[in-house]
Amino acid sequence: MFSETLETRAIGSKTDALVQLIIDNPSLRGMVYGYVAEAAFSTFLDRLGIRKHFKPDDHKKTKSDRTIDHNGKRYTIQLKSLQTNALKEIESGKFTGKIQNDASDRRKIELPDGETVETTCYKIGEYDVLGVSLQPFTETWRFAFKKNKDLKRSTYRKYPAKVQQMLLATLEDISFPLSDDWTEDLLSLLDDPDLGVQIEESA
Repeated sequence: MFSETLETRAIGSKTDALVQLIIDNPSLRGMVYGYVAEAAFSTFLDRLGIRKHFKPDDHKKTKSDRTIDHNGKRYTIQLKSLQTNALKEIESGKFTGKIQNDASDRRKIELPDGETVETTCYKIGEYDVLGVSLQPFTETWRFAFKKNKDLKRSTYRKYPAKVQQMLLATLEDISFPLSDDWTEDLLSLLDDPDLGVQIEESA
């Protein structure tokens, strides 16, 4: 507690320098934006009436940013941000963008057929729903969602065709206004019986 107080005071006394540091360093800016988006998403879930949600322990082997309990099931959501350098206004009021949908580290993963590959790609089904902040489009904290099973598959040429179909593409396309394959209605998306796992009641 004492060390946290000292850190808070130190940051507070150097606010201007901290802001300038974020502005001058794109990687740090992206990291900070990601944490702000996660906080905004937590508020979004509260407003939906989803009271039980949490961020998995960073040290656990999980590929979700937020786990939620809803109607007796547990769902995992991977939250990503739009690549700001890929945003384009194709005509007045209509935009396109890309989402980098991959892991931060290259690691060995076991595919559904038992084969092992080293990749930064997520494998299919590794989480339930992909979420993305629409803030760069709307300038407000709105979010769009797509089921994992509806995401694009990898087309990386070094992977055999059967492996490509078990890995997600590292870039996912999005447009605004949203196309039919995206939705802002998370609760309707969770009605899919194939998503989530049943929560076992404790004895």
